[in-house]
Amino acid sequence: MTVQEFWNSGISFLNLAAVYYMIQILKCVQISFVIAAFVFLLRKTLLKNRVFLKGAIWGLFLPALFVGKIKFFYENTIGAILFSWWTEICKIHVWINWVYLCGIFVYAARLFYKKRKLKKLVAGMKKREVEGTGVYVTTMPVTPLTIGIFRPKIVMPEVMVKEYSQKDLQTILLHEKTHIQLGHLLFYFLWDILRVILWLNPF
Repeated sequence: MTVQEFWNSGISFLNLAAVYYMIQILKCVQISFVIAAFVFLLRKTLLKNRVFLKGAIWGLFLPALFVGKIKFFYENTIGAILFSWWTEICKIHVWINWVYLCGIFVYAARLFYKKRKLKKLVAGMKKREVEGTGVYVTTMPVTPLTIGIFRPKIVMPEVMVKEYSQKDLQTILLHEKTHIQLGHLLFYFLWDILRVILWLNPF
């Protein structure tokens, strides 16, 4: 096999892999629009006054990542009619798959840059003991927040530390600690992955 033949076979393999995975992912994207409509409908109707459930229902997007291979797309007449056209487009116009992949990498790089910038910003803040808990204090007008999956850091604005009562500060810290204990930061990370993969869906 010549170098040119090896190169061509490598390109063909990459194109085949791109087409295969993008067909699955773009089916997930299409399904995610249906899920988005369902989520917004429930948030405006049945879950209008249910704060926890209004947040939890966003978890319905996670199964969207695993629907690309279900038999419905291949063995059901309705599924074939709704989704086979996209499969054919991906096969014929290979560049579409690469454009979508580039979109994934660009979005991922953008999120990574913003997270890294926030991490550096927090690292430069003063660390203080507030009600027995190490807290990073900032002069910026922000709401209390927690960042970091493995080494979480609680951030609070200086005005709260100075002016809020002991009870209020304990309540705020308890709220942030609950996020850490229940693994919400990991779920936010998974949500970011979902946003990157399904970036074509603006919702």
